[in-house]
Amino acid sequence: MAILSNLKERIFHRNVTEDSDSVQNIINPDTPFRVIEAYKTARTNLMFTLAGESGCKRIIVTSPISREGKSTTAINLAITFAQTGARVIVIDADLRRPRLHIYLEQKNDVGMAQYLGGFKSDYHEVVRHIPHYNLDCITGGPVPPNPSELLISSAMGKLLDGLSEEYDYIIVDSPPVNLVTDSVSIAEHMSGALLVVRQNYTTSESLNQAISALEFGKIKILGYVLNASENLRRGTYKKSYYKSGYYK
Repeated sequence: MAILSNLKERIFHRNVTEDSDSVQNIINPDTPFRVIEAYKTARTNLMFTLAGESGCKRIIVTSPISREGKSTTAINLAITFAQTGARVIVIDADLRRPRLHIYLEQKNDVGMAQYLGGFKSDYHEVVRHIPHYNLDCITGGPVPPNPSELLISSAMGKLLDGLSEEYDYIIVDSPPVNLVTDSVSIAEHMSGALLVVRQNYTTSESLNQAISALEFGKIKILGYVLNASENLRRGTYKKSYYKSGYYK
């Protein structure tokens, strides 16, 4: 991929002092303009990339390893898409470490695990509406003993097919692709995957491994988001509060 050489130049080594997945990084009235515009750019590029696909667009957001900002990216993209008036639902499929409910300030007593496990027969019972962002969500629910089995079950396909009749965009926050196979299993139901990496943290080796896993599973890679990048300003590097870049 042409993107790879450029992206590698901006990824160095693991040296992280703060988590890219943080409640303060969810879009809010205090979010810097440059951050909001970065997500709008990502939204526009994704819209063009998926323009040829009819019906609901299903986007899975993953990363090579943890703490690269995939959950924050998934939520902020969902918010940005919802701002266009589109019908959007964001799903927490990281059943081992669900975080969506924390960022969206929701209860997590029921969610994906309960529906996929057969404890809820109608997926509408686990869908929550977030008026503040004008979008819907499904939280992960209490951590189950068999997350992989639930995510590859026929119930997962049934859920996505049902939601596709009601929404314009389904955005799925999935586990890191290098740590478990869940993301590849889910991605076969999706339009493609968005890969999130973090500067000064993600290594070229882990990025290559993630790309190989997705390509082996014949998953279309829609693009990359680079988190926590540094800008050269007035002769000094300044760590941005949060920055997202989209590369295709």
